[in-house]
Amino acid sequence: MNNQRNIFLSIHLLSGALAFSTFFLRLILVNWYVLEKTNSSFMVGLLSSIPILLQPFSSPIGGKLADKYSRKFILFVTRILEASCFLFMAVLVNFEISPLISIAILSILLGFSGGIGGPSWRNMLVDILGIKNVSRGNAFTELVNGVVNAAVPALAAILLTIFTVSELYWGLPLISYISSFMILYLVIKMPSQKILNQNNKDSSIKDSFRYAIRNNQIRPILILGCSTLIWGITQPLVPVYCRDVLNLDGAGYSLITSANFVGAIFGSGFLILLGRRLATGKLLSTYILLYSGFTYLFFTSQNAILSGICAFLGNMFITIWIANMFTSLQTIPDERYMGRVMSFFLSMFGLIGVGFIIGGFFGDLIGINLTVLISCLIIVSINVIVLFTSKSYRELKI
Repeated sequence: MNNQRNIFLSIHLLSGALAFSTFFLRLILVNWYVLEKTNSSFMVGLLSSIPILLQPFSSPIGGKLADKYSRKFILFVTRILEASCFLFMAVLVNFEISPLISIAILSILLGFSGGIGGPSWRNMLVDILGIKNVSRGNAFTELVNGVVNAAVPALAAILLTIFTVSELYWGLPLISYISSFMILYLVIKMPSQKILNQNNKDSSIKDSFRYAIRNNQIRPILILGCSTLIWGITQPLVPVYCRDVLNLDGAGYSLITSANFVGAIFGSGFLILLGRRLATGKLLSTYILLYSGFTYLFFTSQNAILSGICAFLGNMFITIWIANMFTSLQTIPDERYMGRVMSFFLSMFGLIGVGFIIGGFFGDLIGINLTVLISCLIIVSINVIVLFTSKSYRELKI
């Protein structure tokens, strides 16, 4: 049984890593393609942000579905839809059929699909490993994601010396379809999870949200989900900064992106070694404060190597933060609310999309350095306020 569980876990991790890599590969390709077409960091932020911006609208629905129906089947359907969207995107971009409009429309579908499938993907770890082992499952998830996503941008940097940005769009559906068919194996072989009683009087999204807000440990974690905003603000600014200040081309930008994921690998290593000891309220805020500091240093450096080191360290800390936030929200809630509580946190990732737009707009208006400084100070302030006002958060231990 343990061998079978290991097989299921391995397939789930690799499939998730491949799907996760398409998110960042799309980000690299859309950022650079739109920058070349428009020379506007605002347009880069706008088009890049669409999937993340729309996920909050579908994530609560995905959470309810994840509690009531087969998570593995929901995940398979959404992955197939995403792969098909990537296929159409590659065709329309390469044949120059209203490419910017096509990217926008298909990104809308990607956003809704990702929001519905996200809670099922994360909580399948509980189906495979059980609650007691889910923290280690999250650590391995971030590790595999880091390895794959460190390789993808580096590979993209090499391929950009051979192919055009438009031609690399064909890689998105290829990776996504492989991920989809790996999930199909789990649909066929893996036992179904325990299904929530659909007649439960507290099973509505509204009741679940009320439960999360009233819980003294869940509430501050959800509030601090807004820290994801800073990551979104910086993303449309990174390619502009790499090009205009660090004097890098598309290949160099991809290598800087790889440094992020190498940092994620190291962060995952700490998670595997130390496990739940890293998941305390005080430490969670420390991680995001360190991430904010290294992010600001990235945008003040004029040396590509130093910026790469800052990207590495920043992403190491935010990887530890994200994994422990997920573990907290998979461990604290009552089992009947787990999918929807997770979806509320995933909805906070929609702030990344807002950040894309804010970062692009203010990057053009007041400059990159001032935009990053203000956003870092805001996130630091929110974390300090929650840390000092919420005793239950300060004393949180998983």
